[in-house]
Amino acid sequence: MAAIRTYLFVIWAVALVISEARRLRHKELNDEQEVVAAANSAKGEPSLALPVSLQQLTEGKKKYAIRSLSSGRYLDGRNPGMDDPLLSDGSRNPFSDTYLQWIITPISNTENVFSIRSVSSGRLLDGRNPGMNDVKISDGTRNPETDMYLQWQIIQLTENTFALLSQSSGQYLDGRNPQLDTPILNTGSWDPYSNVYLQFSIFALD
Repeated sequence: MAAIRTYLFVIWAVALVISEARRLRHKELNDEQEVVAAANSAKGEPSLALPVSLQQLTEGKKKYAIRSLSSGRYLDGRNPGMDDPLLSDGSRNPFSDTYLQWIITPISNTENVFSIRSVSSGRLLDGRNPGMNDVKISDGTRNPETDMYLQWQIIQLTENTFALLSQSSGQYLDGRNPQLDTPILNTGSWDPYSNVYLQFSIFALD
């Protein structure tokens, strides 16, 4: 019985540490966001909008910025001839920087499944095959309505935190560490509710 109590206490303590780490990371990003917003305001540029809800995403095609909670970096759609997305500096302003802008469009007859198209390159985020962990942005002429590689389930974790799950590979988009600038796909067995690498904020730009 004592061993069970000790085990339960350890589980509770670990959950508490994870929860506090998430709270502190949210606060750090929010504080950073306020600094960037103030700088943009001083330059006459728009400030960063509040995160969206899953319901807002289902309402139709609009422009968004996608920011990793683990690295603080934005998903970057590159130029038209490039097929590997980046994670770019979180101090850049997505209102004026088209590389950080994405059009998120609901897929017909699905629940919370979307295509994610880069404004700068016109390419679509590609979830690859199972076992592949390098994210691609694929030819914008492909049809995401019928192409599973271009379909992503967006899972709302908290009021303003999401996970992006590829429908082709069953893997999650991973925002990496702050010093890394290439996103990867990570095993679908990880729990996005407790793993900050799989957590993203999505901001409305329209």
